[in-house]
Amino acid sequence: MFWFDFNWQIQHFLNQFWWQINFLLLVILVILGYLAYKKPLYACALTIVLLPTYLFRSNILGMPFTFLEVCILITFVGWFASQIANRKSLMSFKFQVLLILIAATTSLFMSPDFRAAAGIWKAYFIEPILFFLVLQNIIKTESDKKIILWSLGISTLAISLLAIFQKFTGFGIYEPSWTGPANRRVTSIFSSPNAVGLFLGPIIVIYFGWLLAEIKNLKTVFLKLLIITPAALAILFTVSQGTWLGLMAGIIFFSFFAINKKMTAAVIIALIILTLILPVSRQLLLPLITFQDQAGQNRLELLKISEQYLLTSPKNFIFGAGIAGFAQIQNLARDPLKMEALLYPHNIFLNFWLEIGLLGLIGFIWLVIKFFQKGFAIFARIVIPARFAREARRAKAGIHDLKWIPDQVGDENHWLTLGFIAAMIAVIVHGLVDVPYFKNDLAVLFWIIIGLI
Repeated sequence: MFWFDFNWQIQHFLNQFWWQINFLLLVILVILGYLAYKKPLYACALTIVLLPTYLFRSNILGMPFTFLEVCILITFVGWFASQIANRKSLMSFKFQVLLILIAATTSLFMSPDFRAAAGIWKAYFIEPILFFLVLQNIIKTESDKKIILWSLGISTLAISLLAIFQKFTGFGIYEPSWTGPANRRVTSIFSSPNAVGLFLGPIIVIYFGWLLAEIKNLKTVFLKLLIITPAALAILFTVSQGTWLGLMAGIIFFSFFAINKKMTAAVIIALIILTLILPVSRQLLLPLITFQDQAGQNRLELLKISEQYLLTSPKNFIFGAGIAGFAQIQNLARDPLKMEALLYPHNIFLNFWLEIGLLGLIGFIWLVIKFFQKGFAIFARIVIPARFAREARRAKAGIHDLKWIPDQVGDENHWLTLGFIAAMIAVIVHGLVDVPYFKNDLAVLFWIIIGLI
């Protein structure tokens, strides 16, 4: 049976239906097992819808498991059983994935807490990569990809709607200090506002690209807006500056490559000038940009602690702190009156370096570079021929000056491809000040983005 790990108000509400919810979860597992063997695409889609269920926890044979982990394992086992007699499985990014797995497994034995590290190893590396393997093999057509995208959107709805409800009621916000009307920050089902943005941000960017890809289909436009709008409001209500920064970076990148380079650059320059001219915005933003506020000072302190540890010895530099090792390092170095205890250094590159060592960091960077190379290759394959065709049509018609037309015109898929790339940009930029991978749902989301390109 599963128990719930939420804010006490949400947990109290769910506990009233404990038996009913657990019965429903068991039914879902049975359905998932059938789908995994017969229709693995729909098993993956159902698992994606259930990404937030990592907050339903249990123990199996003495080992802690979440409902999401059980879903991933059932999906993989069912799919694998159906493939044994059929064909050999394929995987893109195999060398990068192997490098990350080797580094994570090595770091498991470097950890000061093997039991905690083993849980992280399976939940953040093994299971997400198994899910990625299934995803890579079951997406064959654009229609398959759209099923996965709809499941991503559905997974955001409950999170977004609860966050909006919290904004007006304060119900279920994790920390009491965030509940006051004057400084309210929503957390939805999570334990922090940042967790809301880390999950919703990349999905909004993907949906933005998908919206433009099918802008002529009014029915799907309406449905996508029903997903984008609540998610965007939820992010606004988190007051998470890292989320806003990541989302802005993703949308700027998308606009620059997909819509109009000159127009995007002009808008950015105008916004920068306006921000510097207006006293209110200057007083608000300059402390953030220069890391003079408390959050910025904490980030600088985390960087300092990480640097000192990594440069202490060659062993630390190469192997990091081991999985779940940074918390102990930070706890010894921090001032309890100025900084809370944290699990990670809140920088995506340092997160990987300290958790799974230099080899893991290299594997992560190599994976991301390969992702961008593949994405831009797909984009160029679609757009460049289309641009030549457009120019030929314009020349034939005697039209030589249509500057209002976007720089790239081609197959609708190029919008979606750019959406995936822009989502990864949002993850990395947000990750410069936060932890966009080392969490059950975020690890799976990261590999979903990799698998969709």
